[in-house]
Amino acid sequence: MKLSYLSVSAILSFFLTFVPEDHAYAQQSAQPASGGGDFKPSGNLWGLVFGDYAFKSQNDTLGRGGGNVQYKGTNSLNSNNVVTPTNPVPANVQSNAFQLRRVYLGYDYNFAKNLSASVILANEQTLLPNNQNTTYLKYAYVKWSNIWKGTDIVFGQFQTASYSADFGVSPLWGYRAVERTILDMHNIDASTDLGISLQGKVWEGKMETDSVKPSLIGYYLQLGNGSSATPESDPYKKVRVNLYTALFNQQLVVGVYGDYSNQQYSPYHTSNTTFNAYASYRAPAFHIGVEVFQQTNQNSDIYKTYSPETKTLSSKNDTASGVQLGLSIFASVRIIKNKLHVFGRYDSYNPDIKWNTNRVYTKAYSGITGSNLSSATFYTQSFVTAGLDWTPDKRIHIMPNFWWNANNAMMSSDGPAGTGKPLGSRVVKDEDVVFRVTLFFVFNASRQVTGNGFY
Repeated sequence: MKLSYLSVSAILSFFLTFVPEDHAYAQQSAQPASGGGDFKPSGNLWGLVFGDYAFKSQNDTLGRGGGNVQYKGTNSLNSNNVVTPTNPVPANVQSNAFQLRRVYLGYDYNFAKNLSASVILANEQTLLPNNQNTTYLKYAYVKWSNIWKGTDIVFGQFQTASYSADFGVSPLWGYRAVERTILDMHNIDASTDLGISLQGKVWEGKMETDSVKPSLIGYYLQLGNGSSATPESDPYKKVRVNLYTALFNQQLVVGVYGDYSNQQYSPYHTSNTTFNAYASYRAPAFHIGVEVFQQTNQNSDIYKTYSPETKTLSSKNDTASGVQLGLSIFASVRIIKNKLHVFGRYDSYNPDIKWNTNRVYTKAYSGITGSNLSSATFYTQSFVTAGLDWTPDKRIHIMPNFWWNANNAMMSSDGPAGTGKPLGSRVVKDEDVVFRVTLFFVFNASRQVTGNGFY
């Protein structure tokens, strides 16, 4: 849903003309006024920006990465060139660039005490072949609060329950300005979708710091197109369910998430099923969290079988269900209260734990692409980021950080089945290495940024 510059200018002009002087930060939707007195409709304009100066010192030879991996497939930070085993990326070509990876402009409006709306325009790096930033409508929804006690209904382009909504992993991780969550990084789900969401608290009690009794139990039940911010292109819908609880004065959050979506019924049935579990504990001086996910891509892999005994390849294509598996661990430690934190994260990702060395694949759902998938090889990924979060103001964060993504071939160094072509050393294992200084800020905000170190 790309917008023309004229359309964007018109919308901005509307915002700037009618926005009142009171402001509220709204990564979440605006909250209705409470207390006595007459209700007065009100709105708030807000925004956020993050970008970097980045220096890339090492390149993966095949440009591997898949999904939304930031610096995949290129020896330049601003281009995404097609690379192959015969046209590899040079290891020692270095590059550097200034980038704005995300700019949000949001407007929230309260129509009534229990009825509000939010619209957010995003200008983001697309990670498509031209790698240009794109301006589009990221969120646009109406929220009816307390349709019954503790339950809200949202209709429109909303935040998905997989990781981006309240009490999801993205706000718990807190450093989206540094990197996406593992589900986002590998296209397991998108942060936005068009549909309807029933959400709220099924139970809410007192905030107690020394009790395992939950202070709240919440849920999301969502039905959407499953096509993110692009128009629907098939008749199938995606169902998302998230159930979470907060304990110890909400210092400990534990949640489980699942989704299901059909892809096609003919010529064979394909579907995606995701399960994700996560936990986050936040103390005054430190924060630690973990999530693990599995996504089954039914009949998503197309392959021919190679027989080592007869040294022949089957003439008939067959299908198999791929299973993606990932683990993410993140943490931060306070050095100077409200001023300086150190943070880090480690991810481990396997695009297909059902991968078989005696299959020659021609298609896989997990984002591994190429005219001959066996030539590009299936590969696992290990990701590490770490850095400092300096906060000169509660809404401004300057974060020098290190970004490292290693790709490891899943097949042996002897090469693809039946080819007799050994893999080169940099195909067996290689990495992308980037050093960055990230700037993140919000404006027109009465609240600080939620998340790790963003107090």
